[in-house]
Amino acid sequence: MAEPAPITKEELTSKLVQELAKKGDEIPEEYLQKDGFPEAIDAPDLWRDNLLIDFSLLSSSTPERAKLRSALSQWGCFQVINHGMETSFLEELIEVSKQFFALPLDEKLKCSAADDVFQGYGSDSVYAGAQTINWNDRLFLTLYPEEKRKLQHWPTKPEKFGGMINEYSNKLATMTEAIYKAMARSLNLEEDCFLKHQGKHGPITGRISLYPRCPCPERVLGLKPHSDGATMTFLLPEKEVEGLQVLKDDLWYTVPVIPGALFVNFGDLGEVMTNGEFKSVIHRVVTNAAKDRISMAAFCTPEDEKEIGPVSELVSIHQPQKYKKFNIHEFRQMFFENYAQGRRTMDALKL
Repeated sequence: MAEPAPITKEELTSKLVQELAKKGDEIPEEYLQKDGFPEAIDAPDLWRDNLLIDFSLLSSSTPERAKLRSALSQWGCFQVINHGMETSFLEELIEVSKQFFALPLDEKLKCSAADDVFQGYGSDSVYAGAQTINWNDRLFLTLYPEEKRKLQHWPTKPEKFGGMINEYSNKLATMTEAIYKAMARSLNLEEDCFLKHQGKHGPITGRISLYPRCPCPERVLGLKPHSDGATMTFLLPEKEVEGLQVLKDDLWYTVPVIPGALFVNFGDLGEVMTNGEFKSVIHRVVTNAAKDRISMAAFCTPEDEKEIGPVSELVSIHQPQKYKKFNIHEFRQMFFENYAQGRRTMDALKL
């Protein structure tokens, strides 16, 4: 299955969910989950205890690293606080993202990419094929390292946008390095073990998503269940509207919004790299009947030239290798094909 062919701005416009939502409360058939989907459990105490990590303690506290290990091995995700970014800064970042999606359509289309569905402004529906379509529009941007950015797809409005995204990206790069080191120490490995495997300048790609108000949220998903094709993902949610849910032991759990916290989830490449010690979490996004919702995800991946596979320190006679080795280009093609078919890439990576 090839990657999707380029489309014109006229074709893109016809597929934008934000424009579709303006036309009324009738939802096209291709967005409807035919059999609905199970509701999620609210368990707020869980996220304020076992799954809440204090970033400021990770380098110095053995108990906090043990908590990180437990969260990643059992849930594949956690919320992180005290990461060095002010709550007011994060809230303003969401606000300027809202301002971008509120711009006139012609202005937003300046950020679209005809030849790359994973850069710039667009909609998931442009490469949906026969699958049920996600109810969202998005802005994809390469965030880090700076020399890999495709600035022709970066918004010039609002004026604050570029500077704020730049500051956020640099903070995330620092956080990523610290979390990799804490992960390694939690498993009694050399501190730089995962950094060497991943590469110190592994790309970070941002996806700012708009989930427009949806008249029948019980039958429409903002994002269908999936695990991320990344090592690790940081998510900055909007404080006003919850939407993210994670799967654990065949039950869905709502992820509450904690002011100032970032949600971190492990991806398929992270599970491979740790030889299954840490889990890639399946998650989804539900829609809301009353309000639009904005979130900003940042996907951390290895450097393009790296061979991906379990780190040698986690493979032994007592702990056999569970996953194949592959390059990042092979993985991207495999991930795209499996996502389009509603399958998990992890199943194709197992030995």
